[in-house]
Order: sequence, then structure tokens, then C-alpha cells
Amino acid sequence: MSSTRPLSPEILPVHILIYRLGSLGDTVVALPAFRLIRQTYPDARITVLTNAPVSDKAAPLESVLENTGLINAAIHYPVGLRDPAQLATLRAKLLAEHFDLAVSLTAARGLAASLRDWLFLRTLSSKVIGIPFARRDLVCQPVGGGLYESEAERLLRRVGKLGTVDLHDPKWRDLALSPDEISTAARLLTDAGIPDDFLAVSLGAKSPLKDWGTENWRDLFIQIGRDLPAIGLVLFGSADEFSRNETLLPSWRWQCLNLCGKTSPRVSAAVLGRARLYLGHDSGPMHLAAASGTRCVSIFSAQSPPGQWFPFGEGHVNLYPQGFYDPMRAADLDYQRRAIATIGIAEAAAAVTSCLS
Repeated sequence: MSSTRPLSPEILPVHILIYRLGSLGDTVVALPAFRLIRQTYPDARITVLTNAPVSDKAAPLESVLENTGLINAAIHYPVGLRDPAQLATLRAKLLAEHFDLAVSLTAARGLAASLRDWLFLRTLSSKVIGIPFARRDLVCQPVGGGLYESEAERLLRRVGKLGTVDLHDPKWRDLALSPDEISTAARLLTDAGIPDDFLAVSLGAKSPLKDWGTENWRDLFIQIGRDLPAIGLVLFGSADEFSRNETLLPSWRWQCLNLCGKTSPRVSAAVLGRARLYLGHDSGPMHLAAASGTRCVSIFSAQSPPGQWFPFGEGHVNLYPQGFYDPMRAADLDYQRRAIATIGIAEAAAAVTSCLS
């Protein structure tokens, strides 16, 4: 259920600015918040201020949201922009848009960053919501059982003035794929001879902190091939991951298709929606698969609290290094490699076999 409560009873905003950084996974996680804003203000023009992709692995935000009707335009700027002249140019461009409301959907980065964001957005609009100042909005809250709330829940709490969202209703994560995107996905699978029964896999990750290792993936492919000899395989990721994935294909015993760098995020979502199961790292394709209604077996490092970036929905299996979460060591590469190494081949293979049997 959703109830909407416009921010201003006197006048509805005509032009809204949404401040959201990130790429593929970050955008999918924020879908419910984008949908809540659009539902609350269906006739407003919505512009998103976002970062230019930081690498070839990062898909731009609008490549995920195109054709959804959730935004009308996007303005990009490089992350870490400090040049005074460029900042002045960006601010002038934004001021010329005459925003009635600014909404922050950025990740929580601390009180100093929140104050800086508020001061910046306040110069662009007289109404600003979504800035995380309260401690409960700056850190994920524990929900019991050793788990923490999801990032989607935290974002929605910050824009709670606009209404409530039932995240168990899949409409809030709907990518609104077009018939053409769906037919393109079907054609890719048919042309490659991929059977209806196939496993979707993504081995890539923007951060090496999340990488389980090529040898682990090779051994897992061999094990799954022994347990499930007649299932197809479709690989997802960025263009620079294509070659790595090619080296693993000989380990698979059935039909394979390497789509790394070959499709748009939305066509990838259409393919993922046809898979029997997603297997892979904590990554953008994982969130696309979950949003498309596909069950996931996901391998996590201990970089983030358990639960914050888990795929939303029922039936997923999240393999997380138990006892390793330490916020002070979130960026420690050696520590994170030790953590993710505790997830064994047998554990991952058993999770896949159990989900598919």
C-alpha cells in the first residue's frame, strides 16, 4: 500500500531535482524511492543530478531508468569535482532550471557531507528533503538475526514525508521493460541456442574487495556441471570482463553465451528475468536479476553490513562471511579477501543445486 502526502499543500512542485550518485546496482536499489517521488508528483518535471561513470564497469543512471517515466532529464558531473570554475559553471546550470524541490538520495557519508549537500541543494531550491542528519539515517539499522536493513529501506525512510512503500510489492522495483527490450533478449538467447533452463552468472565487481577469485569460479562451474549437466549458462558483466569470462567457458559442459559488454542494462534485465537462477557477486546484475523476479545465489565480502545490499525479495540465498563484518576494515583488501575466502566451493554449489532442484 502507498499513501502520498505532497510536501506543500499550497502548490505542487513543477520542477524537481533528485541528487543521486552511483551506477547500475545503486540505481536499481533506489527504484522504489524514484517511484515514490514520481507517484507523489506525477506531473512534475524531474531532473536527476548524478555522477559521470567512474569506469567502464559503471553504467550511467539513465541507462537503467530510460523509458520508465521516472525522470525527464539528467545532469552529470565528475565525482570529486573541486575546481572552482567548473563548480560555478555547474551551479549556474542548475540555477537556470529553477527547481521547486530538491531531493537527496545520496549514500550516507557522514554529518559533514550531509551539511555540505544541504547547503548546496538549499542554494538551488527553497525546499530540500532527504538529507541524512539523524544517526539512524547515517548508518543501517539492525533488524535482528544479525542482519541490517536494506539500502532501499534507508533511502525510503529519508523521503518518508512523501508517503510509505510496501517493498514486498514488486511494482516498486518494476523496470518497465519495453516489448522491444524483451524481444531482443529472447532473440539473443534463441540465436545462441540457450535452452529455457539456464543459469545467469556475473563474476565481475566494480571493487576487487568483492571478487571471489577466478579459480573458485572455475571449480564451481565444474562442480555445478557435474550436479546439473543439462543447464545453460549466460554470463553478464562489463566489456572489460569479457576475456576473463571466456577463459572459464571451457569449464562448462552445456550451451554458453557471454554477454559481457554486449547488451544494455535493460536488455540484460530482460535476459536475467528469463533465467532460472542468478549466481554471482554482489553487483549490479544481481540487483537487476532480483528486480526482474529471478532468484539469486549471491557471494558477498564483508565490506558492507549483512543485509544492506542483499537482493530484495523472497527465496534468495546470500552467502556472507559470518563474523567478519567490521566497519573499520571495510576497505582493507587483505581482510576482505580473507573474509570472502571463507565461502567454499561446496557451500556455493549446494546452494545452487538446492535452488534448482
